[in-house]
Amino acid sequence: MDTQTLLVIIIALLSANLIFVGIYIVLILKEVRTTVTKINEILDSASAVSSAVASPIVGASGAISAFTEGVKAFKAIKGLKDNDKKKKKVSHTEEEDTP
Repeated sequence: MDTQTLLVIIIALLSANLIFVGIYIVLILKEVRTTVTKINEILDSASAVSSAVASPIVGASGAISAFTEGVKAFKAIKGLKDNDKKKKKVSHTEEEDTP
C-alpha cells in the first residue's frame, strides 16, 4: 500500500467518524429540547397550582386581619366604657367624701 492511499483511507474513516458524531450530537440536542419543553410545562403547571393555593390563603389572611381589627375595636370600645365607669365612680366617691 502506498502512503497516499493509506492517508486517504484514514481521512475517509475520520470523516465518517465525524459525521456519526455530528448526527449523534444533533439527536442529543433534540432530546434536550424535548426535555426542556416538558420541564417548562411542569413548571407552568406548578405555577398554576401555587397560584391556586395562594389565592384562598390571601383571602383567609384578609378575613383573619378583619377579625383581629374587629376584636381591637371591641376592646377599645370596652376600654372607653370602663374608663367612663371609673370616672363616674371616682366622681361619685369624691362627692360622698366632701361634707
